Amino acid sequence: MEDTTSLIQEITSQFQRSGHDLQRIQKSIQDIRDTEKARQEMRQDARALLLSSRRNVDPESLKHEDLMIELDQQKFSTAKAIQDMDQDIASLEAEVHQLRMQSLELDSSGRKATNASGTAGDSSGTKRRSSSKGAVDQDGDTMDDEENLLDDAAHASAVLRLQLYRALGIEMLEDDLGVYTKARIRSKSKNDVHLVKFDDQLSPFYQTNLVWEFAS
Repeated sequence: MEDTTSLIQEITSQFQRSGHDLQRIQKSIQDIRDTEKARQEMRQDARALLLSSRRNVDPESLKHEDLMIELDQQKFSTAKAIQDMDQDIASLEAEVHQLRMQSLELDSSGRKATNASGTAGDSSGTKRRSSSKGAVDQDGDTMDDEENLLDDAAHASAVLRLQLYRALGIEMLEDDLGVYTKARIRSKSKNDVHLVKFDDQLSPFYQTNLVWEFAS
């Protein structure tokens, strides 16, 4: 019985805390409460500061900032679309040129066959003279046709580019020699007109950005 009592007392003493331990526990609890209170106060201060800053912001300035962001996005989208269209135009020009060259080759082959059959009954000397003269004439006609086709393709490409620029509010202006030296730019968003003079001393990158800045 005494052994049992001693064992119970020993176990109970292990669960008992000293006054110093209790003070440490209470201090820790108080520190936790103080920290939580300070955190709540900081959260309230931050919320009040945010509400105050929102009230002080001018709504018109926010609208202007949103508009500028939207215009920048439109400018980059338009520049990307123009770049894609330029690539498509170059691809189509190459394809049209290839098809027209094939057409010229077929036409030249047909004319050679016609000339050969038409001169079959002539004398050999006449054949040689006719063949030589016909070959020179055909080569000259082929070269003229190729040059005309290239000129037509270049003209069509230039017209398409001018139409595209005009749709974007950019009008190219010629000088007395027929060279495009200026551009009249109309901005629908800003409702104004600018005149840009192209200068060889300025980089193409700078002049392009200047045009898009006025057009946006």
